[in-house]
Amino acid sequence: MASIQDIHIIDSNMAKPESVPSGVRRKLCSPGICGSQTLTVYRRTVLPGREFDVQAGDFYHVLYVMNDPVSCFVDYGGETHRAGQGAGVLLAPHEPARFDASGTSVELLHMVVPEPPAAVEDGLPGGPGYFFDRGTLRVLSDASGGRVRRFCAESSVRLLDGSRLTPTNAIQAGEMHYIDGGSSPYHSHVGTDANPDGPAHCYMTFKGRGVVEVEGDVQEIEPGTLVYFPSGVPHRLRALDGPLDYFEIQAWRSFKTNVLSEEPLGLRWYYEPEHPNAEPVEWNQS
Repeated sequence: MASIQDIHIIDSNMAKPESVPSGVRRKLCSPGICGSQTLTVYRRTVLPGREFDVQAGDFYHVLYVMNDPVSCFVDYGGETHRAGQGAGVLLAPHEPARFDASGTSVELLHMVVPEPPAAVEDGLPGGPGYFFDRGTLRVLSDASGGRVRRFCAESSVRLLDGSRLTPTNAIQAGEMHYIDGGSSPYHSHVGTDANPDGPAHCYMTFKGRGVVEVEGDVQEIEPGTLVYFPSGVPHRLRALDGPLDYFEIQAWRSFKTNVLSEEPLGLRWYYEPEHPNAEPVEWNQS
């Protein structure tokens, strides 16, 4: 029987800092820290007047701006973008990007994922990457009205023109917002034939407090906490004493979700309507 001891809860504020040319790096998730084989997560602080250059190498990278810097610019794909909170880039293998903290410090959540095998990609072409911004990402709301999400990397999310947001199943990543008392169903994520070990799955909290539950065991979590769930461990997250904002990651994006609680709404999500009288469109997660 699973328990709260089977997950990893890491306070990123207390993680060991490493000095790097761009500022400070803290490693939060890796094979040596939480047993993840397909995901490494860093929290990076790019100090004022410094730059962080990233070369993707043989990996996919997602870099997400966690704070609201006075002035941050991202160079990617031959263009320079102003980047506020909720902006960032998905880098395909061998792509470069640069984050310039020209005003105040920039706090980055940095995720690194190896290229998935062909069976996981299931015909997707992979790459190239893209710059994203919270204001342009599609909004999804769950059927209960208690949760809202914006994916910055997810192959099954369709843009308004019908194309995919992401051309790879290497990673699923995006923001989550729970209203006060909002909760996920009690559920678990397990593997598939293409990805039998299941996904590396974690949350990184930003604002508000939450409660993590595993088989009746509970633990409160504060802002700046990373929670890693090994494949197959059942869990639930709910907001505590107010709204909760966090970032959710799954890698690789080939898994099955088993809903274990008696909740009729389950995991049904709907795109934000294009106009007030539009019929709701359900997100097809397959």
